[in-house]
Amino acid sequence: MYNILYHGQHSGIYDRLKTSMPDDVRLRLDPNRDRFLDSLARHRPHGIILPLSSPTPDDLRYLRRLVDLPEVPGIIVTAEMMSAAQAVCCMRSGAYDCLTGPVTGEVLGAAICRMIGNRTISKTQSSDILIFGDSREAINLRRVLGSFAALDKPVLLTGETGSGKELAAKTIHRLSPRHDGPFVAVNCASYPDELLSSELFGSNRGAYTGSIDRPGFFEAAHGGTLFLDEIGELSQSGQVCFLRVLEEGRVRRIGSNQMRRVDVRIIAATNRDLRESMRIRRFRQDLYYRLNILGVTVPPLRKRRADIPVLTRNYLITLKTHQHWRVDSRAMALLAKHDWPGNVRELQSVLLKATLTAEKGLISAGDIKFD
Repeated sequence: MYNILYHGQHSGIYDRLKTSMPDDVRLRLDPNRDRFLDSLARHRPHGIILPLSSPTPDDLRYLRRLVDLPEVPGIIVTAEMMSAAQAVCCMRSGAYDCLTGPVTGEVLGAAICRMIGNRTISKTQSSDILIFGDSREAINLRRVLGSFAALDKPVLLTGETGSGKELAAKTIHRLSPRHDGPFVAVNCASYPDELLSSELFGSNRGAYTGSIDRPGFFEAAHGGTLFLDEIGELSQSGQVCFLRVLEEGRVRRIGSNQMRRVDVRIIAATNRDLRESMRIRRFRQDLYYRLNILGVTVPPLRKRRADIPVLTRNYLITLKTHQHWRVDSRAMALLAKHDWPGNVRELQSVLLKATLTAEKGLISAGDIKFD
């Protein structure tokens, strides 16, 4: 839920706008300017709405105070037509947008969604945290990933397919002292056993038909992070080779007698129950305990339903279209009720297909199709 403070004297206009806000936006009224500053400090809103009859120098100075101190974006709403010069002054004073009236709740709601979405993406990029959402599960996951980032130890990420394990791995890397080094991602399930060894460790020319001198993924990730997705799919022989690199910190290219030292942090991920795999002797116990020094489970989307609105907005903003996509309340309710067996990837797929049938940038319940 996003809190937006509305600073205006006309409660009738506020009541009209409030009833047509998106489901996840709560509009609060605070008509007094002096008390409004206290409200900003107390409520820490996600944004402000400042209705003005015509922006004066005092209004612009007041706007700068609002957006500078709490670092929240603001939208100017005026019932009169605003000149281009006035609009520029408002934007330079910190306004996210300027709307000229009469402004409907639908127009204001769409502007608020864009404002919140852009702010979320901006803050995420600046902090390098790639896990979106304000649910307790998302907040706790970000806290754990941030604490892991400072510890230069292997990490094991578990969770269902599509839940965001690679984003969690990238978050750890970007927040870690290795952030200037490479982040190399490898899907262990996409290589046959004989090819995976050459990809991980590299090869020398003549080692096998068609081989050339080239580094493997371990060398490519030197000084950075090597992310091994689907680690539970490694064969027994692959696990032995991988364990040796973890213990020695050195690799040997196929066809070479030279050992090369590598400085790599390992982050592994799996959707398997590795303890069960150890019980049936499919996964080595010694490798598991070397990987699981730091471990965390990325929660499935059905356990963080409160994040669906912000995940929806953030994904729609990334689409390469000129359309400002909106989702009506019935469509959002359908998204919130779905169990999402495919997690965030499924959500993105459903939204992308919905944009193909949506009209005038509004995704309605009829556009939402679950396979």
